[in-house]
Amino acid sequence: MVFFADWPVFMTKESYNLSEVFHMAEAVERNGEKFYRQAAGMAKDKSAKDVMLFLADQELQHERIFAQMRQESCGAGVAQWWDPDGQAAACVKAVADSHVFTLTPDVTGLLAQVQSQKSVLNLALNFEKDTIVFFSALKDIVRDQDVDKVQRLIQEELKHVAMLNTELQKLTSQES
Repeated sequence: MVFFADWPVFMTKESYNLSEVFHMAEAVERNGEKFYRQAAGMAKDKSAKDVMLFLADQELQHERIFAQMRQESCGAGVAQWWDPDGQAAACVKAVADSHVFTLTPDVTGLLAQVQSQKSVLNLALNFEKDTIVFFSALKDIVRDQDVDKVQRLIQEELKHVAMLNTELQKLTSQES
C-alpha cells in the first residue's frame, strides 16, 4: 500500500515522486497522440484514418486529465509517497521502461518500420494494451479520489482496443 506524506521521503534512484509519475503519464499520452496523427497521415483507408484521428484526440484529452490530476495532487511542488518496499515505484518504472512509446520515442522511426496498414493497427493495439497496464499501475499510487479518474481512462483505453480490433477485422476480411 502507498501512503502520501507531506514531508520529504528519501527515495532511491530507481523510484519516482508522484509529480514525475504524472509527467510520465502525460508523456505517454503525448507520444500516443503523435503516433496516431502520423499514422492517420499514412492511412489509405478513410475509416482507419478516422479512427486514428479520433484516438489522437482522445490521447490529447487524457494528457490534459493527467496534467489536471498532477496539479491537484502536487500543486506547484512535488508530492512524495511512502513506498517502504519500493513495490509501487518499481512497478511504475518497469511499466514505463517497457512501454511501446518510451518517454522519448522515435514515432517516425516506429512508423517507418511498419509495412502495412495492418501492422500500424497492430502497433497501435500494442500501445493501447501497454497503456492499460501503465494506467493500472498508476491506480495504486494516485490519491483515493483520483482512482476513479484513472479507472475511467482505463475504460476508454479498453474501448480503443475494441475499435482497433474492429479495424483489424475489417482489413482481414478485405484481404480474404
